[in-house]
Amino acid sequence: MLLTSYVDMDCIVPELKVKTKADALKELTHILFEKHKLKGMGPALDQIMARETTESTGIGHGLAVPHARVSGLKNLICAVGRVSDGLDFVAVDRKPVHLIFLICYPPTQQTTYLNFIATIAKLLREKEHLESMLKADDDKTMYTLLEQLSETMVEPEEMYAKLSDSAAELNQVKDAHADLILLARLQLCQEMYETARTGKKSIKERIENIRSLIDPRNLRHYDRLMKGRAPALVPVEGDTCQGCFMKLPSQYAQRVRQETDKIHTCNNCSRFIYIV
Repeated sequence: MLLTSYVDMDCIVPELKVKTKADALKELTHILFEKHKLKGMGPALDQIMARETTESTGIGHGLAVPHARVSGLKNLICAVGRVSDGLDFVAVDRKPVHLIFLICYPPTQQTTYLNFIATIAKLLREKEHLESMLKADDDKTMYTLLEQLSETMVEPEEMYAKLSDSAAELNQVKDAHADLILLARLQLCQEMYETARTGKKSIKERIENIRSLIDPRNLRHYDRLMKGRAPALVPVEGDTCQGCFMKLPSQYAQRVRQETDKIHTCNNCSRFIYIV
């Protein structure tokens, strides 16, 4: 995924002059608003702050990925802030955060958002890549680095074209889990189809191929969800469903973690769920 397709140079802050996590989140959200990426700060900032009280988005290795799902957006947007001295984010590895990617995305791009975070993590957990970003002189250099680094990765269309959706491959996985994999691929392909400027015919063919392999009952439920409350498949973070933002009962959340061979749905919004 080309990160600079979602990050503008003027939304990169080479040095955030902040002392707290809350101040960093406010400043980066304000940048998206100031650059006319967001129509208003309130809803996005409220979600971001609420998410941090549930569980820190400091993913380790000096990185943080605060995020919010914002209605009305057409595409995922991101502001990037660097804190050279480090900031206490209560990260998973308990180490200071140096790079913050604040992400806002529309409800229809849940899978795009997950791919965006996965790309950040894969690229910048490489020590030399992170050090390059921390040593960059200015926003232009940081932007160029993000572009160059992410260009080395396979584009989503190519990556998913290499994943076989054949029954033979999926026979190695228990039926329910195979359907979950297919549902995730279907949702990603639909997001790609909506935003693609070229290659729509091949994406459409792939969508039809994936649909033909999914259990009809799961497919009917998926279609109902996509029609009325997209996205249909969402992650659970900190025991909270990222579709309705309601906390799952602790026993049920534990079952979702343990029963990886089964498909689970949120007991509040009925979306398909999985643990990240």
